[in-house]
Amino acid sequence: MKKIRRNNFRTSGWASASLVLLASLAASAPQRGHAAACCISATSFGVGRLLIWEDFAGGLQLGHARTVGQWRPNDSLHWNPDGYSEGITQMQPWAIVRLHQRVQLQAWVPILINDRWQGSVHQVAGGFGDIGAAVRFELLSIGAFRGFPSFAVTLGGIAPTGRRVEQTSPPLFAGTTGRGSWGGSLAIESEYAFFPWFVRLDASVSGFLSFRRPDTGQSEEYGPLARVGLSTGREIVPGKLVAALAVLGEWEGRVSVNGATVPGSDSYLYSLAGSLSWRFDPHWTLVGTVANSVWPDGFGMNQDARIGFTLGGRYGHF
Repeated sequence: MKKIRRNNFRTSGWASASLVLLASLAASAPQRGHAAACCISATSFGVGRLLIWEDFAGGLQLGHARTVGQWRPNDSLHWNPDGYSEGITQMQPWAIVRLHQRVQLQAWVPILINDRWQGSVHQVAGGFGDIGAAVRFELLSIGAFRGFPSFAVTLGGIAPTGRRVEQTSPPLFAGTTGRGSWGGSLAIESEYAFFPWFVRLDASVSGFLSFRRPDTGQSEEYGPLARVGLSTGREIVPGKLVAALAVLGEWEGRVSVNGATVPGSDSYLYSLAGSLSWRFDPHWTLVGTVANSVWPDGFGMNQDARIGFTLGGRYGHF
């Protein structure tokens, strides 16, 4: 029953990290506003980026999400049947290293556990997700020109270290941890700030190589994936605490099997997220986020509807 579900583990994707990362440009703001924007907004969502004075940074994200249903092709939400429950727990260490004043190298290693309940039957399985890496190029740095937003380009990729749904085991086929396919992406990022507020726009396109399914022997390829994210936030406690909101939309093309596209296999999903980022020490930041792809109605098609949270810690060296 669950084996044919379209499982899209966005929480471990490298493109998600490049879409909802929040930062700001405060070239036109006073120095106090500049410090707040580039110190805290850079860590509000996802892996983030280095602060302008940091040499490297590392952190750990712990998260859990519950799947409450599936978005059907007619844009209606089909809630989980009585007696069925499903959750995803994730741990993701990550690191960023500055290679040049304008170049940063990122890497992350997600580990996921999938739990499923159907009546009295319970199954828990997991493992590594799709390990990812990216290189970020700052073409227009934060604060470089008064009145202009920053602009950066990120090139990323993932390795097929995750497990696809057909590689899981009965009875509930728990344990899907990723796409299990080589992939690459191109993302652009633009940021602007007007103290005490900041906004950020991210967009990316991704492509994946084909793979051969072990159960059918057929060649399969995911469709192209596009993501657009808009983030905004405000400094609540000067230099310490920032609250932020993000809206993310993603659209994925049809799956191909043996070179032929599968009708009705395309999908889309919209998500809302909120975060609190607390920089309690010059080197240390704590971040908490909540995310929702359930409300309002019509938020997706051929995707899981989830509610979840993430807690993270970050250390920056300078």
